[in-house]
Amino acid sequence: MFIRTEKLSYTYMPGTPFAVKALREVDLSVARGSFTVLLGASGSGKSTLLQHFNGLLRPREGSIHIDGAPLTYRRGELRELRRRVGLVFQEPETQFFSETLFDEIAFAPRNFGLSPLQVEERVEQALHQVGLTDPALKQRSPFHLSAGQQRLAAIAAVLAMQPRALILDEPGAGLDQAGQQRLLSLLQQLNRVAGMTVVVVTHRLEQIVPLADHFLVLHRGRLVLEGSAGEIFSQQKVLQRCGLSLPPVMRLMQVLADAGLPFSPAIHSLEEARREINRWQKKVTSP
Repeated sequence: MFIRTEKLSYTYMPGTPFAVKALREVDLSVARGSFTVLLGASGSGKSTLLQHFNGLLRPREGSIHIDGAPLTYRRGELRELRRRVGLVFQEPETQFFSETLFDEIAFAPRNFGLSPLQVEERVEQALHQVGLTDPALKQRSPFHLSAGQQRLAAIAAVLAMQPRALILDEPGAGLDQAGQQRLLSLLQQLNRVAGMTVVVVTHRLEQIVPLADHFLVLHRGRLVLEGSAGEIFSQQKVLQRCGLSLPPVMRLMQVLADAGLPFSPAIHSLEEARREINRWQKKVTSP
């Protein structure tokens, strides 16, 4: 396993009247090369959990293991961890501090001691990967980019480190339809072609479910479900208690199944649903 937690618990402002238990004895595993989707209603602990994956937060109780080794939180270890596990925040502007987009993306490669030529190659590759190919953008302040461009710039800054795992909190926020599709294609390529471990928090399930092979569901700081799409979305009553609903395609297939038609509510792909409906329609209309 690439990421593993054992009895991971975290409390904000412990020992005060404002203490909030954000995570409660979370045991989970994220396999190397997997595409994992983390689900949960607002306040379930998703963002808190993600920040443990690259050492931004340290467990109050329990432990986290990366690549088979427990984190000790030594400075050198954390530096290497954040190179291997890249985290893109929900608000991309919180990651920016450089005067130009080029310098923003070049910051990490420069600090890894790469040559100026290697740094430039990393920046160009990262910008190309996310579709920010206009040369004029490189000298623009990242704070003056559009919301969608800021999202892509934050991802590019992480990709420039060439991490082994990419962790994203609501990556589609602020992107138009074309930008969302480009991002999904990028994540699919990074995962399936480059073998990168991908962990995503998102509410846009209709787009992301076909790409993922592993799902985690948090509720009030506890891990309540873990498994494949079929295993997770067959637990409708549990999802409802967690404040979650099925993706639109699965809701449609569930309605058809409840009406007595021969469709599986586990179908989560629009293409698969279309094939099944067309196959059934041909069957019932054929002489």
